[in-house]
Amino acid sequence: MSPLIFSAVLFAALLHACWNALIKVSGDRLVVMAVTTSISSILVIPALIYLPLPAVESWPYLAASAFVHTFYMLLLVKAYGFGDFAQVYPLSRGSAPMLTAILSFFILSEAMSAVEIAGMLLIVLGIFGLVLERSAGVLQLSRPALIYSLLTGLCITGYSLVDGIGARLSGNSTSFTLWMFFLDGFMVPIVAYRRRPRKILINTLKSVWKSGLVVSLLSMVGYAIIVWAFSQARIAPVAVLRETSVLFAMLISVFLIKEAFSLLRVGIVLLILGGIILLGI
Repeated sequence: MSPLIFSAVLFAALLHACWNALIKVSGDRLVVMAVTTSISSILVIPALIYLPLPAVESWPYLAASAFVHTFYMLLLVKAYGFGDFAQVYPLSRGSAPMLTAILSFFILSEAMSAVEIAGMLLIVLGIFGLVLERSAGVLQLSRPALIYSLLTGLCITGYSLVDGIGARLSGNSTSFTLWMFFLDGFMVPIVAYRRRPRKILINTLKSVWKSGLVVSLLSMVGYAIIVWAFSQARIAPVAVLRETSVLFAMLISVFLIKEAFSLLRVGIVLLILGGIILLGI
């Protein structure tokens, strides 16, 4: 992995942690997510006019990406409704890298070097260590929080593989990404409209549209970087490195959400940083 890709993925991880924190603390999460996807869909339209269409071979992957991303966002909203940010975020993100690496090996025949495997294991250990340190055991999470977090991780694995393959087949990773954002803009708002009474929905929109705009911009820029990285490097190392967003999320939880920072968490941070160094090598 080149230094440029390595640095870009780390920046995308920071953006991802920031917009997830906003989703967690911004009132009605479903409505915020609906606003986010709607704004993203509208913002990409001018670019779609000038960009070439993705290659036909990538269209099935584009449709699958929009479908999986929709489930990902709905499951994430549910998970944050049942669990703490410092638990749900590490669990949902941490369950994805190992699945991504395993499926990449069996489906795409992408092998990882011993150093990369060691880095991946350190990061995964650090991510799950955050969850264990927070609750003294994953099973102490409420059952709904645990289930929705793991299902969110499964969706992350799914769209990592689908987007990686689709971006490579598209001939233009930027076009592929923007079309995915455009298609995303229809599904979550429909769910919000059906689940929220009209009066409550309108009143909520007035109070959360700014948060939705910020989340939309952060998520679009961050994921565009990731899809570009998928098209330039092997999927598994990129997907694992992206999960270092948990490190940034922990810092946000300490300094903004005011959660405790223990000595054990210092050790966990060192594990994650060690994994980052090994992946960078």
